[in-house]
Formats: sequence, structure tokens, C-alpha cells
Amino acid sequence: MVQMGRFRQKVIQLAIVEKKSIYETAIACGCTAEKVKRVIKKWKALSRNQVLSNPSPKKE
Repeated sequence: MVQMGRFRQKVIQLAIVEKKSIYETAIACGCTAEKVKRVIKKWKALSRNQVLSNPSPKKE
């Protein structure tokens, strides 16, 4: 999340963490709902790839 810009961080904070609707997030950020959807889609793809690329250590 540190790699993302301030706008994207704000969108993720509102939509994912605070569980606001897409439309509430769009109003708070001053953008369209479509832009919020694109940011959320990109966030989910990045976090999915990050989980897959960092497998958990095996316990012996």
C-alpha cells in the first residue's frame, strides 16, 4: 500500500478498511464510481499476487 499514491490510499482506506460503499467513497474522494471500481480491482489483484509470491514458511 505504501507504493500507491495518496488518492489510491484514500480510496482503499474508505472502501476496504472502513467498508464504505463505492458511491460513498467516490463522493468523499471527489471522483467517479468507475474510478473507485478500477482502484479496488487493481488493489485486489496486487494483494492476491503479493500473497502468492510470498508463501508462508513451512513448519517442521
